[in-house]
Amino acid sequence: MSESKDILNELLRSGSKKAYEAFFKHYYQDLFLWANSILKNSEAAEDVVQEFFISFWEKKRYKSVSSNLQSYIYRAVKNACLNYLQREKKLIHDIENLEEKESAPKANEQSIENSQLIYSAINELPEKCKEVFMLCCVSGYTYNEAAEELGVSMNTVRTHMVRAFKMLREKLKSPHLFYMLFFHK
Repeated sequence: MSESKDILNELLRSGSKKAYEAFFKHYYQDLFLWANSILKNSEAAEDVVQEFFISFWEKKRYKSVSSNLQSYIYRAVKNACLNYLQREKKLIHDIENLEEKESAPKANEQSIENSQLIYSAINELPEKCKEVFMLCCVSGYTYNEAAEELGVSMNTVRTHMVRAFKMLREKLKSPHLFYMLFFHK
């Protein structure tokens, strides 16, 4: 700890390149190992540590260290590593989004085709059945609310919904399309 204080005092006192070189030589290897243990990537660890040392010297960060230099530099390198990981995570996320967008036209074509099949099946429902179905499934009415809106009994609404579901299952044939009808926007 005494050596750490001596290095900090020398940096603060003289601000010389010689003091900085002593600081660099004393801490580089340990900081590199620390960063590598966090990042699990030696090249990235080397970059992070070098960037730390450059910033520490150019921005004279040693002037903001009040007491424990070692604690300060390890925390700074840890934070730099976490920032690096966050940037990498965002970069990976951005690349995945780009890949999704590149494949989206194919998925969109299928989705449009599926939507057309679903709307066609709904439009083929008998008029009252379709009206009840649209109120309950599209507008989000409860059976009670739909019954009040249409001036019919709740049993009539229930009967229309049972018929609508049965007809849609038969027309859509694919469980996937029937599932899309209710769970995909």
